[in-house]
This record gives sequence, structure tokens and C-alpha cells, in this order.
Amino acid sequence: MESSSATLRLPRRVRSAALAAIGGTQLEPELAWMSWAGTVWRLAGASGAVFVKRAADLGGERDRLAWLRGRLPVPELVGFYHAAGDDWLVTREIVGVPLYHPSVGWSPELVARAFGEILRAIHQTDAMDCPFGVSKRGHVLIHGDYCLPNVLVSAGRLTGLIDVGGTGLGDPRQDLAAGVWTLQYNFGTGFARHFLDAYGVPSMTDQEIERLRRKYGR
Repeated sequence: MESSSATLRLPRRVRSAALAAIGGTQLEPELAWMSWAGTVWRLAGASGAVFVKRAADLGGERDRLAWLRGRLPVPELVGFYHAAGDDWLVTREIVGVPLYHPSVGWSPELVARAFGEILRAIHQTDAMDCPFGVSKRGHVLIHGDYCLPNVLVSAGRLTGLIDVGGTGLGDPRQDLAAGVWTLQYNFGTGFARHFLDAYGVPSMTDQEIERLRRKYGR
């Protein structure tokens, strides 16, 4: 992840949409991160902030944001454009910080339990008419990349789910594997059991938990 400021040359339509969403005539760009999935900037203005994501193909994430609106706390879609050979997705900032952030003030055990409870609620979401993923026995609505940076909280409560480009009907073990992986990545070993217990997974051995963690396709 990269967090330094950067000059951002936005396509005209993207800039216009961002300015209309946050007010004012100038943008204060901040490079949020660069990854295999693309580049994301946070742009602040007089009345808030938006995120601009640039990648080769963001149509799937755009469509999922539209379908998830009202079902789960996802960012508001401000605009979607194709320019300079890439897709540009503009979304409004959600209040909150990633669940792992020190300002949350929770121990890793509490974070892991909350992480499991949130995932259980996601998987219990009514998704009978979900057009994404594969509808089959045992499949539920999954996030698709259920990692701590993608779960936002404020005052101890869930406020947002981001990076939903892989959301759809799927095997719940995909999210469980990502959850175990991200807890170990952020906090070290020993917290997966709190997560799995809070979700409601039957007792697993250490070896089974490790095999689950390795299923995360990072």
C-alpha cells in the first residue's frame, strides 16, 4: 500500500463527477493505495470525500454496488466512466475506519469476534434474486474478499463494506478462508478460533484451520 500524496490527472468527466459530489472547485488528491486490482485515490472537498478507483475492468463492481444498495452498507455510486483505456469508478466515502485500525480500540480477540459476527450476518442476507455468482445448494451471499481492510466500523458498529467486486452467491468457506488469512496477516496466529466461533463454525483442529487459511487465493 502506498499513502503518499500524488498529482492526479483525472479524465474530464471523472473530475466533474467528483467535484459535483464533494463541492468546491478544487480537489485535494491523496493516493490511497496501489495493488494488483488497480489504483485508488481519495479526493477531499468542501463537503466530504470520494474515492476514485482506476482499473481495467470495474463493471462488475459497479453492478454489484447497485444491487447491494439497501441490502448491505456499501458505498454510494457517484459515477462510472471509461477513459484512457481503463474503467473509473467514483464512490462516496463512508464514515468509519477498517476494523483492524488501532483507533477502534479493541483487542485482537474482540476484533476477531466482531469480524465473525459481521460475516455471519452477511451470509444470512436474503440473496434469492442475486444475479452474481453461482446459485447452488450450500451457497450464500459472500463478500468475495472478506479481509479486515474491507470492513469499516464507527463507534464499534459496522458502517461499510468495500471492494465488493467479487460479491455474489458462493461457497461461504471462501470468506471464512479470507477471514482466517487476514487475521493472521494483521495480528499473527491465535485469533482464528475467536473468528470461527463467533461465526458459528464447528470446532476445528489447528491443522484444519491452517488448511482453511491456505484456501485464500491471494
